[in-house]
Amino acid sequence: MLSRKALVEHAIQFKNPEFVPLCVLGSRIGLSDVLTYDLSLSDPNDPNLSEWGFARKRTPEGQWIVPKEAMLDDWKQVDAYKAPPLDLKRRFARIEDARKVCGDRYRLARFGLSGYSIYRALRGARWASEDYLRDTDRFVEFMDRIMEFETSLFDTIARKGFHGIEFSDGWGRQPESRLTLSLWRCVMRNMYARQIKHAKDVGLQVWFSASDESRAFIPDLKEIGVDVVRVAHPQEMEIASLGRSARGRIAFATRVDELYVPGDYETSESQIHNLRDCLGVLTGGFIATIAANVDQETIQGIHSIVKTFKNA
Repeated sequence: MLSRKALVEHAIQFKNPEFVPLCVLGSRIGLSDVLTYDLSLSDPNDPNLSEWGFARKRTPEGQWIVPKEAMLDDWKQVDAYKAPPLDLKRRFARIEDARKVCGDRYRLARFGLSGYSIYRALRGARWASEDYLRDTDRFVEFMDRIMEFETSLFDTIARKGFHGIEFSDGWGRQPESRLTLSLWRCVMRNMYARQIKHAKDVGLQVWFSASDESRAFIPDLKEIGVDVVRVAHPQEMEIASLGRSARGRIAFATRVDELYVPGDYETSESQIHNLRDCLGVLTGGFIATIAANVDQETIQGIHSIVKTFKNA
């Protein structure tokens, strides 16, 4: 029988895992095949602020949201701004406790907010969208500073025994955004390609969050080295279209708890199975995901369902 780490890796690599792996976000990881570890820090003097200085709060599902107002209104403020300290001691302070419960699980380090999400939080929704159109060189320069901070952590993440790194860059769900695929390719693709290469060079698999608006980016993400795309809200995406374009080419860690109907095993099984058939193949490519703060009964119910989905 495969270890839980091997089960996840076989799913990612389409190597006939025995079962569909389960990833439970947050602290209730008893039935999870993945241990997730949030790399983001709060301001040491104010837990309501990110280490980058902007306000943030978590949704009930465990995702970070930030205000749309700019923290850095002009380029003089941007020039004077300094990235937060790496603060490795505090960032990895929970690592020993994590190791105690990890066992043979796949270990995934996560940036709750990263890259463009950080940029947008610092520059605000309006300026973030204007910058990559009107001040492209300045945009790239500041994005590089943000991404260099993240990349500088890769060696330590690998040495701490993690197998994967996850980014959440939030290109979608922004009505003011004018970031088309062609513009992303001209302005951002090479930056992300360099960062992903650094992660791969130290032995980390790369996970990336996606929304319906960023569906068009997924083939490019695969080309530059992303191994897993996380689909946090499948009910808000054109899953059939996504499956047709990317199924079998890239693995999907897809949220399934919203498809679970308590007390109705048959409906729950059918809905989750249909989602898996759409995004996965018989040799892998699908990791069932449960959001943070989901009750234990639901976790157990989903576990009993997905572990019946055997691969060829």
